[in-house]
Amino acid sequence: MSLNKNIFDRLSLKKKITLNRQNKISEQLSSESEKNASLIGKIKDLQNERKVDNSTLRSGYFLKSQNWYSQKLIDELNQTETKQKFIQKELAELQKKIAVEHQNMKRAQTKADEKRKKEASLLETKKELIVPKINKL
Repeated sequence: MSLNKNIFDRLSLKKKITLNRQNKISEQLSSESEKNASLIGKIKDLQNERKVDNSTLRSGYFLKSQNWYSQKLIDELNQTETKQKFIQKELAELQKKIAVEHQNMKRAQTKADEKRKKEASLLETKKELIVPKINKL
């Protein structure tokens, strides 16, 4: 391979760099999505544990604190679910971008290969033209 890189080689390298960057971001978003999913599960488990039987008498302070805690759980669940939806949306968009970048990189690589082959064939024909032919009868 020659030291001179053609424009398609450079474009391919640029696409690889952006593709690697986007893959790192995708991995981070995926791990964040998993954390949020587990957090949503834990919050829902806490809410299910909070189910109270109304058979016993309770003080007003206890009912107020229980209501406050339930409201905080609901708020946290809504906030986490909203964050999860946003992360899923971003992840889907990023995966589309990664697919497009991957296709562009493959196209650039094939064009670079074609150009290299064309340059090699031109160089070979030039070498053939430089060498004098011996005519034998």
